[in-house]
Amino acid sequence: MAATTLLKSFEVAPNAGLKDIILVLPDTTDATNTLAVTLTDYGINPTGLLWVSACVHTTNGSVITVEAVTTAVSSGVLTITIPAGTDNDLRVIRLVGRADAGVFV
Repeated sequence: MAATTLLKSFEVAPNAGLKDIILVLPDTTDATNTLAVTLTDYGINPTGLLWVSACVHTTNGSVITVEAVTTAVSSGVLTITIPAGTDNDLRVIRLVGRADAGVFV
């Protein structure tokens, strides 16, 4: 398992209480690679992560499918693991979380 690097990130609604972040991983990302994301770097509270979803571009710019990444949060760092499958594909990961502490009740 090797670490991958972040190609680009986008914040969908800057300065909002609910953060919507898009992470783009390069087309050199392989199956079982990991990405460590410090949530506070993106304005998400360490206990405020609500949603993670991902897709893979099996043909860049053409065929895009949902991908079931594995995630874990420890001390405010989200670790995303790319599932077994294909190598050398661009991946897009969406994070949604709260800027403030707590969870929805």
